Amino acid sequence: MELYQLKTFKMVAEIGHLTKASKRLYTSQPAVSSHIRSLEEELGVQLFVRSQKGMELTGHGVELKAYADKILAMTDEMASRAKLMQSEISGNLRLGLNSESEILKVAELYRRLAGHNPGLKISFLQSSSGEVLNNLEDDRIDAGFIYGVNESEKIETLSLFHFDVVVAGAESLSPSFCTCTPKELETYPWITTPADCPFHTVLKELFERHALKPQEVLLADQERTINAMVKNGAGLALVLECDTKQAGFSIWQGEKLTLPLSIAFLKRRRDDPIIQQLLTILQEIWDIDRLSEVCSC
Repeated sequence: MELYQLKTFKMVAEIGHLTKASKRLYTSQPAVSSHIRSLEEELGVQLFVRSQKGMELTGHGVELKAYADKILAMTDEMASRAKLMQSEISGNLRLGLNSESEILKVAELYRRLAGHNPGLKISFLQSSSGEVLNNLEDDRIDAGFIYGVNESEKIETLSLFHFDVVVAGAESLSPSFCTCTPKELETYPWITTPADCPFHTVLKELFERHALKPQEVLLADQERTINAMVKNGAGLALVLECDTKQAGFSIWQGEKLTLPLSIAFLKRRRDDPIIQQLLTILQEIWDIDRLSEVCSC
């Protein structure tokens, strides 16, 4: 099956006439007929029937045209992405980081961005997810990573990944902590995060789900600080599961929790070449479907 056959199939289906389709395709009518015939033979189904109106799709033809449309749309998008990647861009990219650089794959992002665009000046600015959204609206950064959901009408996001998060305590805790009931969690001291932090939202939902009123002994807004305090026995906290692979943690096994990671940027800058190339590279790094929709909410 060749792309030119699918293009011919699509054109004839939409125009409904071989001669008119051949003119639009800048080829001869016999060539168009040959393309359709070859495609039907390869697929093993009849795509068209001739009528007084011209060429009409069969039931099978209608169904298969939807697939042809998707395939051709993907090839067009691939070509536009490649064209975008060929264009060297310059300027400034201020990128907000809401987590550790290893988690966000920042080194790989920098390697690809800088390698293709030596004239692009890149700045990485550490902040929380809430600060990233505020800084975007105040034009202090150009894009940024966030956990959780964006509620700003001025901002769009592209979903990158869903991280597993766990309730973690110090390794020195009694083994009974790992299998305790949700209600027993409120007997432990807790390390919490500010209200604008998505970790706070997930934890609040956990507390409300089980009607918990735990003692909150410490407020922190940086993952590295929270992880260090948890390992040193200051209290329980919500932690990325990938962070707990290192020694020093005990994990509560009672419930599975998740936290989405997205890249956020201003809607008005959607077509900015710097933003477009950033999104393209992030899609490749995080292995996202090229047809993933950017979300505005």
